[in-house]
Amino acid sequence: MSTLTFAFLIMASPVRDGSAWSITPMPSLAVCEQVLADVRSHGGWGDDFPAAPDGAYCKEVTSG
Repeated sequence: MSTLTFAFLIMASPVRDGSAWSITPMPSLAVCEQVLADVRSHGGWGDDFPAAPDGAYCKEVTSG
């Protein structure tokens, strides 16, 4: 049985009455960390995407 590895960029933002989660698949953990660092360094992607919340991180998951 082969092992599969998945990487995800996870952002949890506080909102009224709870939190909002964004889980985005990434091609690798290295790419995920680069994207997260880029978002943090620029304060976000624009008006529609504010700065990365404190709850943002990359997660690697393996199966098998």
